[in-house]
Amino acid sequence: MRHPSLDLLPEPLQAACTAEASLALSGHLPHPRTLDMSALTALARHELGPTQVNCFTGRPVATVRSMAGARLVDILDAAGFSTQPRGELKRCIVMATGLDGYGAMFSWNELYNASLGHGVLVLYERDGLPLDPALGPLSLISAHDRQLGPRHLRHLEGIHVRML
Repeated sequence: MRHPSLDLLPEPLQAACTAEASLALSGHLPHPRTLDMSALTALARHELGPTQVNCFTGRPVATVRSMAGARLVDILDAAGFSTQPRGELKRCIVMATGLDGYGAMFSWNELYNASLGHGVLVLYERDGLPLDPALGPLSLISAHDRQLGPRHLRHLEGIHVRML
């Protein structure tokens, strides 16, 4: 059944919402690949309880009862990221990109050597249901940031790893 809020989105986003969800993993990875929804939901599921999403100024943008998805570190490791030499890993940045071109960047150190990494989730569920079409089939949030809005991506389409 077509979600009623789809008609409120621009046509390119409507098409993205009705397409099968997938996430492209590219760059400095031993096994670049595209993960579909079944591959993402096969990874360990992580949930966030009640969450207030604020923009960088602190203005509330959204409040949700729960969100669920897979940790970004688990997704990266599914492509073999952690099997690379430690000296290379320390020089890597991870860029998540949404369909609208908005991006969020993380260092290897943030994701794997700080508590922040455990809260970076690729979301596929909100309040027990698939994500609203305005968020896309996949979204990303960095739940341990002080303000969640700046690294909250809608319509997540890709994760690219680059070694500096």
